[in-house]
Amino acid sequence: MENRIIKLPLKNPDGINGKMRAGHVALRTTDYDGTINWYKEKLGFRLLIEWTVRDLKLAYLAPANDDHFWLEVITGAATGKAWDPSLPIVSGYQHWCLDVESVDETLEAVRQRGVKVVREPFDIPGVGKRGCYIADLHDNVIEFTENI
Repeated sequence: MENRIIKLPLKNPDGINGKMRAGHVALRTTDYDGTINWYKEKLGFRLLIEWTVRDLKLAYLAPANDDHFWLEVITGAATGKAWDPSLPIVSGYQHWCLDVESVDETLEAVRQRGVKVVREPFDIPGVGKRGCYIADLHDNVIEFTENI
């Protein structure tokens, strides 16, 4: 097989919030400790922080040598999801996140483009962030967060 060089397209100056980048993927689990230990032992992930919000227990993990992309492990809450309490909780990937400079400005920009907002901005004091949720055309949930 021949090696191919991929030529990346130019960056998009018209994109929303020029400093948007991948932040984390949220994984819901019924085995919180087992999930964290598996990622640590099998893939060398590091436990960055753990916190609770009401009846949710959460943690951020990062790959061994990457401080930019995190895995959020979530357990708890007998019913509902953070953006819509009427939805049932299932194990698996819950949402993915883009870090932005301003949640409010980014949300306003996507709103103007007709994007579905599924949860208005909220503060996450346990980790010093502000967030909101939107949905894509298939109702896959995407979170925006900023450091506060």
